Amino acid sequence: MICPYCEREMEKGLIESPEPINFMKEVRAINRPKENDGEFNLAKPKFGRHAHVDLWLCRECRKIVIEY
Repeated sequence: MICPYCEREMEKGLIESPEPINFMKEVRAINRPKENDGEFNLAKPKFGRHAHVDLWLCRECRKIVIEY
């Protein structure tokens, strides 16, 4: 993938976590999205595995594009 900021080639990778990975608008003590506020779950752990989302990394811009 080409970086939308600097137009250099990006590296494919992933982010993983033993907890759900959520899009949330603020930090809270409980990792649970407020769906009525537009927050949502990107990935949940599956039995014996971590949650993960694929991403593209630009080391030049220090930007990440996440695929969900």
